[in-house]
Amino acid sequence: MRSQSYIFLIVVIVLGLLSGFGFAKLKAHYGLDVQGGIRLTYRMDLTKVKPDQQKNPKEIQTKLINILTSRAAGALGVVEPIITAKGDDQIVVDLPGLTNVQQAEDVMGSSARVEFYWAKTVSTELEPNRPYTFSESNDPHLPGIDFHEKIGGKTITPKDPQYKDIIKGWDLILAGDELQSADPVNINGNYDPELHFSQSGSQKMQDWSRRHINKRENLAAVLDNVVLSIAYVKDGEILSDSATIEGKFPDGYVTKLCSMLNSGALPVNLDLLGSQSLDPSLGSYALQKMVTAGLIAFGLIALFLIGYYAFPGFVAVLALSLYVLFTLTVLKVAGATFSLAGIAGFILSVGMAVDANILVFERFKEEIRSGKPLPSALELGFRRALSAIFDSNACTIITSLVLVDLGTGPVKGFATTLVIGVLVSLFTAVAVTRSLLIFFVGSGIAVNPKLYAVDRNWFGAEKRGESLHVVQKSMRWFLISGITIVVSIPFFFLGGFRQNVELQGGFQASYAISDTSISSDAIQHNLEAANLRGGNVQFANIAAEGAVPAHREVDISLPPQASISNNKDEDNKTFIAKSAGIDSMLLANTTPGFQKIGPQLQEETRNNAILGVLLSAGLIIVYLAIRFGTGFGGFMAGLRFGVSAIGALLHDILVVFGTAAIVGFLFHWEVSALFLTAMLTMIGFSVHDTIVIFDRIRENLRRSKKTEEFGDLMNRSITQSFARSINTSGTVIVTLMILLFFGTATNELKFFVASMLIGIISGTYSSIYNASPILYLWDKAIAKKKGPQSSLVGMVAAEMARNRTITTQAATQTAVPTSPDGTRTYGQVRRRANEPKRGIEIEDED
Repeated sequence: MRSQSYIFLIVVIVLGLLSGFGFAKLKAHYGLDVQGGIRLTYRMDLTKVKPDQQKNPKEIQTKLINILTSRAAGALGVVEPIITAKGDDQIVVDLPGLTNVQQAEDVMGSSARVEFYWAKTVSTELEPNRPYTFSESNDPHLPGIDFHEKIGGKTITPKDPQYKDIIKGWDLILAGDELQSADPVNINGNYDPELHFSQSGSQKMQDWSRRHINKRENLAAVLDNVVLSIAYVKDGEILSDSATIEGKFPDGYVTKLCSMLNSGALPVNLDLLGSQSLDPSLGSYALQKMVTAGLIAFGLIALFLIGYYAFPGFVAVLALSLYVLFTLTVLKVAGATFSLAGIAGFILSVGMAVDANILVFERFKEEIRSGKPLPSALELGFRRALSAIFDSNACTIITSLVLVDLGTGPVKGFATTLVIGVLVSLFTAVAVTRSLLIFFVGSGIAVNPKLYAVDRNWFGAEKRGESLHVVQKSMRWFLISGITIVVSIPFFFLGGFRQNVELQGGFQASYAISDTSISSDAIQHNLEAANLRGGNVQFANIAAEGAVPAHREVDISLPPQASISNNKDEDNKTFIAKSAGIDSMLLANTTPGFQKIGPQLQEETRNNAILGVLLSAGLIIVYLAIRFGTGFGGFMAGLRFGVSAIGALLHDILVVFGTAAIVGFLFHWEVSALFLTAMLTMIGFSVHDTIVIFDRIRENLRRSKKTEEFGDLMNRSITQSFARSINTSGTVIVTLMILLFFGTATNELKFFVASMLIGIISGTYSSIYNASPILYLWDKAIAKKKGPQSSLVGMVAAEMARNRTITTQAATQTAVPTSPDGTRTYGQVRRRANEPKRGIEIEDED
């Protein structure tokens, strides 16, 4: 063992050095909520795509991602744009560092298909009686042409629905896919785009101009239903392979337009489902707070591990330090995006990573108390804790993978971080902690049993051979659970359960205001007076000291409003600020955050939330039924464990939803996609805790005492797992409390962490006092109805009897061989030293 211990130590040191080198060299990619920027969510319009292309939307998605990435880097100048596919028909565009939402929407959502039309309804010198005249647009931010009706004198701008109808009345000459390239050209000090056509496009342009030579007909260049330019063809001129669009364009517009056109036309039109802008100053402040909170949490966890587990706790701290290094390196290598939610997930995973170590140490202490020598106790502790570690972490991974599939942005980042964290924690607990302990024990450094705090526990019941009385008092625990749910019901009817724009659609704007005395009621009153009803106003934390002058962050959420959607005179952020009466209080050097969610994205977010909870619960039930049914009773017996775990989980879900209604009523906090992420994380952790107890019940069923009833066996199993539940949940709860009070700079993050905190406290209670009693009562009811043989104890006994029969038959057949002359001979029975005492092996006589 001594030689192996040095090999293990060398492996751990090499891995640590490689991870340290990778961590130092690789660059971290931060999310928009950290560095600021714009997020746009689009859906592909596949209605006009050919049937054969509709069968393969992924191919169109891939082409769109390439085009949009090129546009973001070229036309918008974004250094590291992140363009990702979502589902089969959506594209999510992240543009770090960008602040102009309208510019981003114009560039990324543009089809980049410049089409040329014969503007046959616009009057010319030779045809003055046509119904429309035109002029350059007066909007400096929107280059293009306005039309004027000759009858009535109405001016029609690109914002009017009638504008598109005018274009539909024209004849298309040249389609957008017949553009070959575009270049900015300097004409009299102004830049105009010069377009070069393909061979087929050149021929079409030439044919049209020949048919209308010397008629001075108007040729219109149209981009995304906006006429960029109208000009007549000069006498005697035949257009061919190029054309220059002359117009009054804002500074820099032509260069960006040419870059966008050269990136390629979109293969399909894109419908904007939602947009969001995020302020970088708040993100950097939030990051600083969260990192500080993470360091405090790590320090407290380290003190607890060493204080409670003594020398193994010290080893766990070393392993935990390597876990942090390994996980951050893996995340960097994988190109993961460090959003605020993702960083919170990583900090949470540090608290959860302790769980596997605690499981091993508790089993390790049991083996030492039973009289095993230190090396044997160490091996048995790891071996017997492995199934619980594997099953509990598998359920966390299941819920996280559901989030990865259904979520986007911060949700996906959080779930990805948690999955990687769980996988790395399995490695550090099973390999690194084990390797370090083997080294210290095998090298003779730590062989004194006093170093392992064997007799240290919370209540001493297990040490005295006593058990907690849990399952026989089931009604008491169910009553407590019922009370915690019922007290929150009135708050649902009082409007406490508030949904943000992700779930109800609409608008959400964040502002930094200089008036630190204005109340949310005053802002709410102003919104009501401006006919913006149904809104929600909440104040966030005061910004970082020194970042901007002293101010307050105010978040305003509004459901879909016709008065906002029809607003044409100013952007929505300004319109909402004026309606709220805070426009004069805005700080000039800050960028307000803004989010707009359309009905399609809102419906999808809500549906995904419901689907996520149902899918996670279903997968966990099936997984537990298979795992716990293996070895006795089959799938249906295992189903008792799975459904009992979900029964306790239902309690946790109702408690968290009830808490959301209470804090929504008291503090105006809103339920968002991150809240639903907290729900699914809580689902994984709650089942995680339950599995450890169920795993001990499964183990004790195989080694039950003859006179022990099932209820007493369950109480004994709960008692044996109690210290583990308290210690594991305690480290996670402390981590979340530090994040809640010191590490969250936004209301959304604070609600996210608070929801997980309540869920994990509830999950710790329900795994002990709900899940086990449900399993006990269910098994008792089945035994009463179908007989003792149908109970879990009966099925295990039958399974073990079958195994003994099979072993005996195999031993008998092998132990009595037949000689060539047909007589029986008996050989010498010998068992190998490393073989379990299940059967016998016959060694032939010489």
